[in-house]
Amino acid sequence: MLIAALPAGAQVSEYTSVAAGGCRQPPPETTEIYQALDLGVELCATRQGIDLLLVSSDRSSWLDVARGGRIWTTEDAVVYDAPVGDFPNLGADQVEWRLFPGGRPGALIFRVAGQSEDARRTRLYVVRLEEDAACLLGRAVTNEEARALADGPRTCDEENQLPLRLGPP
Repeated sequence: MLIAALPAGAQVSEYTSVAAGGCRQPPPETTEIYQALDLGVELCATRQGIDLLLVSSDRSSWLDVARGGRIWTTEDAVVYDAPVGDFPNLGADQVEWRLFPGGRPGALIFRVAGQSEDARRTRLYVVRLEEDAACLLGRAVTNEEARALADGPRTCDEENQLPLRLGPP
């Protein structure tokens, strides 16, 4: 696996919608993958060869990242690995792309909400986007904490890799 150093310089943000009606049907071959798993899927954004897929079950929703014939899923991180509460779902109508100089996406930040006892809880999930990998950098409470994770030097390694839904291991 290649681990590339992140470019120096100030990162900027770009926002795209993951709201109902803001997404569209993905290509048939992508739809078939998710139908076989009894999951819904919509294509919400494309940025420099990276497709952002909104995936949903009957109880939860999360994002998958597709690039170069691979699909990485945040399902485990959102639904199973220390979820923010019961029935975790995307908790905002937009996601934040952290862009490096030249407009290359370096990270994705999205909010997840869940029900915990009598309160609604949310967390921001930060995903590093590399040429040949996607990984969970962590969870944050504030936008500032999430951006610090996204803009930091940490890269994808075997411990924080997102599982592949499609592609070579």
